[in-house]
Amino acid sequence: MEIKTGTIYNKTRQAFDDGFKICIHRGGTGSGKTYDNMLYLFSVAVTHPDLIITVVSESRPHLEIGAIRILSGICKPLNLWGKENWNISKSTWTSPTGTIIEFFSADRIDKALGARRDWLYGNEINSLKKDVWDELARRSENVIADFNPTAQFWVEDWAANYDKVLTIKSNYLDNPFLPETEKNRIAKRASRDENFRRIHIDCEYGVTEGIIFSNWMQVDRMPEGNYIYGLDFGFINDHTALVKTLETDDAFYVDELIYQTGMLNSTIVKKLESLGIKKSYDEIIADSAEPKSIQEIHNAGYNIKGAVKGADSVRAGIDRLQSKPIYVTKRSTNLIKELRSYSWALNKDGISTNKPIDMYNHAIDALRYSLNPKHKFSFAIR
Repeated sequence: MEIKTGTIYNKTRQAFDDGFKICIHRGGTGSGKTYDNMLYLFSVAVTHPDLIITVVSESRPHLEIGAIRILSGICKPLNLWGKENWNISKSTWTSPTGTIIEFFSADRIDKALGARRDWLYGNEINSLKKDVWDELARRSENVIADFNPTAQFWVEDWAANYDKVLTIKSNYLDNPFLPETEKNRIAKRASRDENFRRIHIDCEYGVTEGIIFSNWMQVDRMPEGNYIYGLDFGFINDHTALVKTLETDDAFYVDELIYQTGMLNSTIVKKLESLGIKKSYDEIIADSAEPKSIQEIHNAGYNIKGAVKGADSVRAGIDRLQSKPIYVTKRSTNLIKELRSYSWALNKDGISTNKPIDMYNHAIDALRYSLNPKHKFSFAIR
């Protein structure tokens, strides 16, 4: 089986062939940096015996939908994802050469400190603490790191203390495997959003003044309570998003349950069933612009209602979410990405408006719907 490689893979390989010891990828969304970096480490693992390769990232869910999923996708067609390879309890993969790739999230990273390794890969290192990353890097022969330059952080100060460092910039045009629909979406947003273009096309640090939400943090799990569900419909290109929320006197809690394209209403119903959402009881507030979808899900027995929309409903929802802290579960990886980039549109003079950019906000919209104080209808549409 031939494995196709992308631009970042080739640049990473060339960097280490040229004698660099640290390769930092500063890349925008869709550039393929996580896939290509994992593919490169896989190629190292199957061609070199008895190495230790450590992969670290922000959280276990982030690893599962990113680096681990990518590695399994590479290995399964090659019959290299059996019990003799993947140890789920230890989060390690062993190659036929005896090389081990181990995975650590930020909350377990202390277990990786102190040990030496041959390779270290930090995926989205801007989510890690500088001192912890430095401790890992100083005990590694070769280092790969990547990040989206959404805001300036410690990486340049850290890299200045090391020799043989190469920084590579990349954007979605460097990914030959990115679907045309996604390329068009990125290009469209870049044409409308100067900050997005700066980050994801030019690979320069973003301007954080326009970011809408800064009042959120991550937690391991939701507290018990009376949950409400928010649903934003998508289909071919847009994601269907479902979140579970809980509002207390002093905070909002939210957990991402669905974030997927290509979902028919029948598929959504099956997913609701598998999630254990109770028919005729649990309250689901959905995008009222899709009355047919709401009707079909209601006909399946669910207590689904349409959110009220008006001229100022988006801004009102944002104001409400800004009124107290938002606690987001660590597994809500797509919502976390949206919160980090959701920003106000700029006018022609580069000044923030009071209107958010209406892209990459499916989970945020679902969150707003779940907190909607009124509902457009509370019974089946006739």
